[in-house]
Order: sequence, then structure tokens, then C-alpha cells
Amino acid sequence: MIMKFFQWLSDMVFKLEKLVSIILMIVMLTSLFTGVIFRYFFSNPLSWSEELAIYTLIWITFIGGSMSIRTEQAASLAIVFEKLKISSQKVILIIGFLFITTFSIFVGYLSMNWISSPSVSMQIAPSLGITMFYPYLAIPIGFLCMGIHSLNHFVQSFTYGKNKNEQ
Repeated sequence: MIMKFFQWLSDMVFKLEKLVSIILMIVMLTSLFTGVIFRYFFSNPLSWSEELAIYTLIWITFIGGSMSIRTEQAASLAIVFEKLKISSQKVILIIGFLFITTFSIFVGYLSMNWISSPSVSMQIAPSLGITMFYPYLAIPIGFLCMGIHSLNHFVQSFTYGKNKNEQ
């Protein structure tokens, strides 16, 4: 029951991440394209287009990091891992996903405390004029999503190798 809940939660977060990533990519590319058009064809550079592209890239980076955990495409030592016995692989998976989950939740918690501080809410983006809370919000949201995905993998890792022949 709990495994299905974490799988469902991870699937829903992943679908939302894909949608948000697509929207952010469109916003970033449109912003850059518009900035180039205004700079080189109208000789009137936009002050906000590069800043918006940078902030969307930050969001895409943190969401993409979370998505890489979900799809298990994050950097790993697959060559060494595949040489181990199934029982050893299972232990390494459990320890690894427990570490990633703990780290993600810890960094998400610290970053949430940081962005809720008055010093951050007083910072204003120079060109866009928005509070820096919104660009910085990518950090706790990215790590929260990463924590959800890694927690799902942690729970699933207890059943790792059930269908394979034990080595």
C-alpha cells in the first residue's frame, strides 16, 4: 500500500515537472529570441530578457536534477555496481537512496528557511523588478521533488532483485 502511494506521488510530481520544464523552456527560448531580435534588428536591447532567461535556466536546472533522480539518469558508478551480486546491489541501493532522501530533505529545509528570511524577501531583481524569492524558490522546490523521487526509489529498493536470479 505504501509503495503504491509513493509511486503514485512520484509519478504525479514527475508529470508536473515535465509540464513546468516545457513551459520554462518555451519562456527561456522566447526571452532569448526576443532579446536578440530587439538588440540586433531594432538596436534597442531589452534589459529584462537575459535576466528572465537566467532565472528560468535556474528553475530548469533544479527541476531537471529532480527528474534525473526519478528516471535514474543521474551520474552513477554503473560499471562497478553491475559487477556486484544482487544482494550487494540491494544494500547499496538502500543506503544510496536513503542518503539522497536525507540530503534532499535537509537541503530543502535549509533553503526554505533561507528564502523565508527578510534579507531575501528584500532583494529585488534589477531588471524584472520582482522579489528574489521567486528565483530562489527553485532550490527548495527542486530538492523537495528530488526527496519525493528518492524516497520512492528507497521504498522500491527493498524489492530490488526479486525477479532476478540471486547471484
